[in-house]
Amino acid sequence: MDRSAGLLKSGLLVAALISVCAYPVLFLYFRNIKEAVFRQVFGPLLVFTAVALAAWLVFGTLSGTMAKGAFTALIFVLVFMNYSLIEGGLRRIVPDWRWWRIAPTFLFLLVSLALALRVFVTGREGDDNLFKITVVIGSACLALTLFNAANGIYSLGQAPPVESRTETADSRGAKESLSINTTMTRPNFYYFIFDEFARQDVLKKYTGYDNTPFLKGLEGQGFKVSYSSDSGSDNTRISVGNLLHFSYKYKSISETNRGIRRPPLLEVFKKAGYRTYATSPYYQFDADLLDVALRSLTVPASLSIEKAVKAGSFFAYLNRGESEAVREDRLGLLKRAGSIIEEPAKSSKFLFFHILFPHEPFVFDQNGDPVADENMHNWADPRYYMGQVIFLSQKINELTTMILERDPQAVVLYQSDHGARFFTHLTPEERRACLNCVYLGGEDVEIEGLGPLNTLRLALNYALGLKLDTLKE
Repeated sequence: MDRSAGLLKSGLLVAALISVCAYPVLFLYFRNIKEAVFRQVFGPLLVFTAVALAAWLVFGTLSGTMAKGAFTALIFVLVFMNYSLIEGGLRRIVPDWRWWRIAPTFLFLLVSLALALRVFVTGREGDDNLFKITVVIGSACLALTLFNAANGIYSLGQAPPVESRTETADSRGAKESLSINTTMTRPNFYYFIFDEFARQDVLKKYTGYDNTPFLKGLEGQGFKVSYSSDSGSDNTRISVGNLLHFSYKYKSISETNRGIRRPPLLEVFKKAGYRTYATSPYYQFDADLLDVALRSLTVPASLSIEKAVKAGSFFAYLNRGESEAVREDRLGLLKRAGSIIEEPAKSSKFLFFHILFPHEPFVFDQNGDPVADENMHNWADPRYYMGQVIFLSQKINELTTMILERDPQAVVLYQSDHGARFFTHLTPEERRACLNCVYLGGEDVEIEGLGPLNTLRLALNYALGLKLDTLKE
């Protein structure tokens, strides 16, 4: 009887630990069930469970009983899974602390807790109380997981069908493109979206860096710059989705869950006879709209359950190769953009280039050198975001020189989908304060106060002879 009770007790403790480990993984999965792939949950779930069971064995040995060990292991795995959040909070108080100080401190405290439980909790009653606390926490995580599963499955059943060719062809942007004359000679059109590039006033306010010389340099080469642009949304899917329709089609993230296989922006250039190139970390397009699809080798954490969960845990500090992979990816995409600009073509070229840069992870300092892994997501110290903006500004200058020397009649847009979003005390307006620059073959136009979408419509009118009105922002 005692053996059976002991096995049942151990089984409940194992179940409680697994439930705690599974909760953050399955929470993200069911919240993103329309887009996520279920196999993404297995990697982080196995890692967290293995860490929890190993910690249980170690702390059980130190504390003297399996219930005490499970209780301590539960606290350990909660810290392990949420380490980035915990470290971020601590570094707001003690900015100079890094993971190599914080992690050993937590480990010391947990070992001390296990030893304290061994010394001070000696009775059966205390052991039973720790067992109950552990099982209750595990049961709460299980209940929350089931609740999120029910919501996720319900929302999946309510999901609209995938966007079809007919639906997209009827969009406002497509209707406005029907009058294009495909026999006219068109300028090359290079459209760059640099994700999370803050407007110069917000950048200066939160980092102390004045990026005005970079913008004035662009103006000196014929670009027009808006110093007061608002993206209309601080969400990438909404902002980029609207730009791909060159109209305010989306107002909520859920509206973008269908994807955008046939964006009017690509359709209008394809109809005009352009050779089309495109890359976007968030959207995939039908092959018949693209002559060349540029592929990013890295996946943003927001699109990967495994990446998102691991990025928030201590596991991110153990994955030392991520920084170099991201660096190579960003530089490779920029180099590919340069080769497209230099590439001779019989027809006009359209490049849609959306890159997660200067968006975190922060992997470049202002000179292009690597950033320490522990600072790849460090918004508490503005130097890391600022450094990435400065380096990217240098790369943009290189692209500008390349374009204007080879193709002074081109149309060029440098924009961002929103501004910086994770500095403390940012207002909603500041999160939408974005980069917005345009070059229309050297023509003099006024874009001050226009958002990225209306600036794009202005550029489409110039390049394709459309007659798009300025929309209310």
